[in-house]
Amino acid sequence: MIFARPEVLWTLSILPVVLAILGISYRRGRKELLRLGGEWRQHRLAGIYFVKSFFAGLLLIVTLAALIFAWSGPSWGEHSVPEHENGLDVALVFDVSWSMTATDVKPDRLAAGIEAARFILRTFPQTRFSLVAFKGRARILTPLTMDTNDLENWLNDLGPTVAPGVGSNLAAGLLEGYRSLQSPDDHHKAVILFTDGEARDGDAVSAARTLASRGVEVFAFGLGTRKGSTIRQGKGVLEDDFGFTVITKLNPDLLREIASETGGTYYYGADRDRLDDLQSRLTSLENPAVRGGVQWEPAPQYRLFLIAALLSLTGAVLLWALPWRKIL
Repeated sequence: MIFARPEVLWTLSILPVVLAILGISYRRGRKELLRLGGEWRQHRLAGIYFVKSFFAGLLLIVTLAALIFAWSGPSWGEHSVPEHENGLDVALVFDVSWSMTATDVKPDRLAAGIEAARFILRTFPQTRFSLVAFKGRARILTPLTMDTNDLENWLNDLGPTVAPGVGSNLAAGLLEGYRSLQSPDDHHKAVILFTDGEARDGDAVSAARTLASRGVEVFAFGLGTRKGSTIRQGKGVLEDDFGFTVITKLNPDLLREIASETGGTYYYGADRDRLDDLQSRLTSLENPAVRGGVQWEPAPQYRLFLIAALLSLTGAVLLWALPWRKIL
């Protein structure tokens, strides 16, 4: 069994806490029940209350555990999906550093990029996509796939916590994006970059030249403004070590140079006009001579856990709803 979001499994640690709360609730409820029921039915009431509490509590624990497992995106076995037919592989590379939470682009920089990525996925259903996120270091979230459900799930969870490190290493993001495109197929390859261009680490231009030498074009979406914005932190804004408010600004010059080095295009913002132009550029890279087929991918099994959670919750509710007079 593999998990799309293994970090979610840490939330299983709340189950002992829930168990303790149920135990305390049982003790209090039992005392109150015995007080109201009287001595003559004490043993029978206590036994019935224990049975109902035990099994209802057990079903509740199973419900929570099943929901957590479903959330973690479990998969086992394999299922076939149609292989792409247009001969184009694309890496969606996202800057998820904290500066991408700035709101000089509404609703914020990262959310604007995610919406653009969703448009691209809908527009190119026969293209394989990978998904990469980077901060101080980069991480491949999804290898090349046509499974849009998996890609959508990761887009829903995209944020500063999905990538390791601190800062913004644009070079690492580009190189990891290229690595995610590796396959034995002879297809056109492209990287779509969503970032504000604030590269704190690495040599992004050198990384772009590496991609260019391998025939990979970079299409860079600059998200943000030259005027810049503050970065939200809790109920306030981020400050530097000297107590000054941090202002994050778009760096279009760097992004324009990256795109130029690879023969790609720089786009200021991600509105419909820019996306339409990108659609035209990507369409020109398609190779209609490539034949389609099938490929085997891990089969997502989260639905089984959702069904188990629903059945367990239903059982717990029915058990508690069973009238006492039917038992006594």
